[in-house]
Amino acid sequence: MGTYIVRGGRKIEGEFAVRGSKNGTLPILAACILAEDEVVLENIPLIRDVLQTLEILQELGCRVERTGRTVLIDSRHLLAVEIGSETVGKMRSSILFLGALLAREKRAVLAYPGGCAIGRRPIDLHLDAFRKMGVTIGEEDYILDCRAGRICGTEIRLPIPSVGATENILLLAAKAEGVTLIQNAAREPEIVALVRFLRAMGAEIYGEGTSSILVEGVSRLHGAVFSMPADRIEGGTFLCAAAMTGGELRLKGLEREQMGAVLEVLRTTGCRFLWEDSDLLWMRPPKKLRADFTIVTGPFPAFPTDMQPLAMSLLTLAKGSCMISETVFEARFSQAAELCRMGADIVVSGRNAGIRGVEKLHGAEVFAHDLRCGAALLAAALSAEGESIVHGSQYIERGYEKIEDAFSFLGGVISLQEERNVYVQKKIEKTE
Repeated sequence: MGTYIVRGGRKIEGEFAVRGSKNGTLPILAACILAEDEVVLENIPLIRDVLQTLEILQELGCRVERTGRTVLIDSRHLLAVEIGSETVGKMRSSILFLGALLAREKRAVLAYPGGCAIGRRPIDLHLDAFRKMGVTIGEEDYILDCRAGRICGTEIRLPIPSVGATENILLLAAKAEGVTLIQNAAREPEIVALVRFLRAMGAEIYGEGTSSILVEGVSRLHGAVFSMPADRIEGGTFLCAAAMTGGELRLKGLEREQMGAVLEVLRTTGCRFLWEDSDLLWMRPPKKLRADFTIVTGPFPAFPTDMQPLAMSLLTLAKGSCMISETVFEARFSQAAELCRMGADIVVSGRNAGIRGVEKLHGAEVFAHDLRCGAALLAAALSAEGESIVHGSQYIERGYEKIEDAFSFLGGVISLQEERNVYVQKKIEKTE
């Protein structure tokens, strides 16, 4: 647990290579359990969630060897099908081990997953789909005990295009008997990355990136070498920070088709963009950001909910007024009150927030209540006058690799210090 000390007023500018995708890496790590040979993953982000997922793989009996951002995973001698509640409670993505373990061992025992407190994220969609494919699920004391004699392909229509449910069904269906058709599937780039990885291991999957994905189950999946795509949310985070501080930025590694809705919002504020190469994006912000539009979050290709806190932070400095409607999670405006401590003018009503731009933000002591809230506060602190103290590094470190070093490299004045204030520690713990 640590605290960021940020002195604002410096431009975030220069060139930066975006690291591997957090949301893409986590389901792919779970999928490694399905391989009957060694798997090599390149360009993995060295973030807390990834490192904890590697620990889960080791607890299950996998051999894990990491060299820099490359990791080798050998699951041929898997020893367990149960993941302890203490481990599971730290991260939401641990639910993906249900599909992977069931596909391989026909058994999985897992506590209900944890993660950031951004609202209800029920796993009923996952469990309902599993039952349709032949899985029997016992629930007692918040422990899921899942078993299957045979796992059979079927048609599954999701009531909403859930990313996690789509990923879990893909993991289970990859080795199921027969054909599985996922209707109203999630279309996020992370789904595309998972399908490409599974296909590299020998899976027969078609339709990724559309709302209908067809999976022909196979009996065996082999090893593969796979490189993680760049993190579109990290890229969006740095773009927002640069726009708020008035800096020109060049980002390497991003895929153009993944950034559409985010770049459109930034263009509307007056930012200019140029793709200098297929994966090199240049941005120049205006002298004064503009507002007077509405953002509605939603499933891809709509504006991503993970970028909503960053967009709110950006709009605090835009001339005019904006409205943000959060349609994905009901409790994802925790950054609003903290931004107001810094001088922002934000009014929240249910799942809607109105933002009236101000001339400047000022330094303040603020608290990160979740991962993206923390990133939004750091961007605000970098643009504010004076010094800010941002508590709650344990959230930010879940999804950003040494973000203080990255912002410092790009011209910011920011450092991470160990939290020593007992009162602050207790206040943060109450929000977890």
